Amino acid sequence: MKNYLHTLSPEHTPQREALPGRTDQVPNHAGGHVFEVSDETRLLRFLILGTEGGTFYASERSQTKLETGFVVRFVREHGLRVVEMILDVVRHNRAPKADPALVALAAVAKLGDLDARKAAWSALPQVARTGTHLFHFLAFLQTFGGWGRLTRAGVAGLYLGLPVEKLALWAVKYKARDGWTHADALRLAHPKTDEADRNAVFRFMVDGVLAEGEATEGALQLLQGHLLALRATSDADAAALMREYRLPIEAVPTPVRGPEVYRMALETNGLTWTLRNLGNLARTGLLVPGNWDVIEQVVARISSEQALRRGRVHPIDVLKALLVYRAGRGVRGSGEWPVVPQVVDALDQAFSLAFGAVRPAGRRFVLGLDVSGSMDAGMIAGVPGLTPRLGTAAMSLVTTRTEPRTTSLAFSASTTGFGGRWGGGEPGLTPLTFSARTRLDDAVKAMSDVPMGGTDCALPMLWAARHKVEADVFVVYTDNETWAGPVHPAVALQEYRQKMGLAARLIVVGMTATRFTIADPKDAGMLDLVGFDSSAPQVMAEFAAGHF
Repeated sequence: MKNYLHTLSPEHTPQREALPGRTDQVPNHAGGHVFEVSDETRLLRFLILGTEGGTFYASERSQTKLETGFVVRFVREHGLRVVEMILDVVRHNRAPKADPALVALAAVAKLGDLDARKAAWSALPQVARTGTHLFHFLAFLQTFGGWGRLTRAGVAGLYLGLPVEKLALWAVKYKARDGWTHADALRLAHPKTDEADRNAVFRFMVDGVLAEGEATEGALQLLQGHLLALRATSDADAAALMREYRLPIEAVPTPVRGPEVYRMALETNGLTWTLRNLGNLARTGLLVPGNWDVIEQVVARISSEQALRRGRVHPIDVLKALLVYRAGRGVRGSGEWPVVPQVVDALDQAFSLAFGAVRPAGRRFVLGLDVSGSMDAGMIAGVPGLTPRLGTAAMSLVTTRTEPRTTSLAFSASTTGFGGRWGGGEPGLTPLTFSARTRLDDAVKAMSDVPMGGTDCALPMLWAARHKVEADVFVVYTDNETWAGPVHPAVALQEYRQKMGLAARLIVVGMTATRFTIADPKDAGMLDLVGFDSSAPQVMAEFAAGHF
């Protein structure tokens, strides 16, 4: 009788087997059985997380091939819906990088039905917000097909629809990328206009010159300033031209980019540039201990909620800046700099601000942070060193700082074993002393020190039931490659509810762009979200509060 019960009962079904009677479970890469996310959720994971760096189980190339193949299939069937989702992600700044959205939009523009293709070209100006974005889009577009009538009209429409001031900025700031230049695009698209200034910018993009008397006022003065900067022979002269013509640093030749040019760039370039160039500001002797004018200027800029919102700064932009700047050396090991503590503090503050104001749910949270071996491979959004494992530490702090009744746990299937199929040993849980005062860099370091193991995503619920911890919401950050436990995560949640008499909910935050989830789609008390979606913290709070 015992054997029959063990075979038929979900409570006795290990994660390597599908739950009895559930035909909607599939094997994940590690051999465990989980659920598949909907196609829309899978697309959303791709748009926000991308596939750069691959995963523990798949190289970047194979993971990208798998997910872009899915995107192409979905585009052919639901092109208009893909455009709608892309626009929602872009308009609300939900994704850290534009490339996945540009890939998907290029696929719709060439492979969707006629209505979808028209919608894609109408959406292009909102998705390709910089010249670099446009060049990436054109490169992706080329892989899906050639230049037909709709493509020529769509690209021409983008150049004709940009404000002339922005077009001139593109001319000096974004000259070439991925084998494309503005001259290439203009020669293929043939945009036609009677606007004298716009035609002058077009000629500059193709030939790099201005006609006599063309640069007397308006947008064309930026082009004139750039031409003068190309002839500058000193850092001071170049900085003076930047001040007079409001030139971005990209308009100045590299040989004359000294301290004065970088100092002026703090005024003429955006906040995203500042975050990416903290190391350069330090190497030029500007952002160094004791130089309080620059330190205070940088700190004020980084920690301004208004500037973060105006600059469309994604939380990952801040986290990347923190990882690089705190290390005191470049990603490729070239150059070192002294780290200013006040800048680190400002980055810590900016990370939370970049998610926007999150209204607390006022519930009891248990955060489960997957530290299995598979979470320490790959990159989130192509950021070197930002593994899904470290990303979970950063995201968990948003909840910890918002919800005062939060318990954080790092979990794996073994404190000494290996990840993936070869894990083993006893389950391991490491309580984390994260609080509202925990600094971002301290949280990342703490996660780096936690031993890795195999994956058992049921552990947070089992731990809470065993220790009679009252929780309204469990949040599990994971790649969903769970396999090592004797109980499925969904069953562990059900058992917790029964034992504690609480209608506890489960939020699963997927940290990789795969099709897997541990959230049971038939359980309204479970929710699947995408890691580092800038809207995720507020959605989590709304779900935890029972608003949907």
